[in-house]
Amino acid sequence: MKSQAVKMHDLKFLWVGLSFLLGNVSAICIIHKSLLSTKNIYLSHNNGKYDIQHSDMVANGQTIYLLCNGGIQRTGFQCQSNNDFNPPLNTAICSVPFVPSVVQLRKPDCLNPSRMYMVGFNVNGNFMELYRNCFNGNSLAFQHSIYMVYRHENTAPRPTPPWTSDGLSGGFDNAYEGRATQACLLTNLGATQPQCKFDRGHMTPASAFMFTEHKKATFKYLNAIPQYRGINRGNWKTVETWVNNVVKGLYDSTTRTYDVLKVCTGAMGVHRLRHTNNNNMISIFLLDNNKIPVPEWMYKIVSHLSGDKWVMLTYNDVIVPAQQDLKQICRQINCHPGLHLNGRSVGHTVCCDPFHFISRNVPHLTGVC
Repeated sequence: MKSQAVKMHDLKFLWVGLSFLLGNVSAICIIHKSLLSTKNIYLSHNNGKYDIQHSDMVANGQTIYLLCNGGIQRTGFQCQSNNDFNPPLNTAICSVPFVPSVVQLRKPDCLNPSRMYMVGFNVNGNFMELYRNCFNGNSLAFQHSIYMVYRHENTAPRPTPPWTSDGLSGGFDNAYEGRATQACLLTNLGATQPQCKFDRGHMTPASAFMFTEHKKATFKYLNAIPQYRGINRGNWKTVETWVNNVVKGLYDSTTRTYDVLKVCTGAMGVHRLRHTNNNNMISIFLLDNNKIPVPEWMYKIVSHLSGDKWVMLTYNDVIVPAQQDLKQICRQINCHPGLHLNGRSVGHTVCCDPFHFISRNVPHLTGVC
């Protein structure tokens, strides 16, 4: 695990608007969807500094560069007024991808003893960030993540790379393995729990990124929680899909364009199950009875430069939470009209007043998320 001080802009101010591109379709070039699935990583270059090209949409006159295993390629590809690149973008394909790095640092919004882990590409001392996660390396407990979602036209299919631990100690693979999980629950709860099938639930989702190499960088244990399988593939997925629909422009109006969103995803509490013999409520961990906790709640805070902000809260259990418990966390409001939560889908999800939710539950994220 790399540990170094990294000078970079605060994500609070990382609002890169694409709205000026969208008024005139001829003002942009689209990176062809076939190139999204290659080993290519594209970089923008502004004010003498390289950064990750997050979107498949490139402004007219902008030049992008290719980052491969050998470093940044010298040839630049400029978006021309004819909606194409010069030279053609498909003339350069990486044979070996550039490996992402993980950098650890201390940030005030990541409370002790947790540390912030930034995931991105480190080129000649210039760290270009994909996302950052607050993670407790002692209890192997995810706290929250911060990432940006950009307007895009297409996206690569979801890859299935192996999960990596990036130097974090712990038997992650075995802990998440189904038989090991059932054995753990049998020991702790006095009986098998057939409904307890946990996914490695992405907190910064692969779907937030358009390119295969970006998506692959999300398959890290510091970016996962034990999430009930039905919930991960139920209402939680519905919320993630809604975020992508917002940034793709499905809910744009004549006065507002949701071209770039900041998303903070977090976990709260420890899930408890009742012991079969003595009826005691037992906190559930996947490792050593005190590591890799199963969260009780997951939340997603989505914000836009305009000041629009939404909070979605999901209960990490196949049953509905007690209303009293829910009211202590969330002041419920109507959801965005585009977010259609299926009452029959797994994972009880509600929408909360953002400012009440943040100040009550995660005050350290005030002004950050």
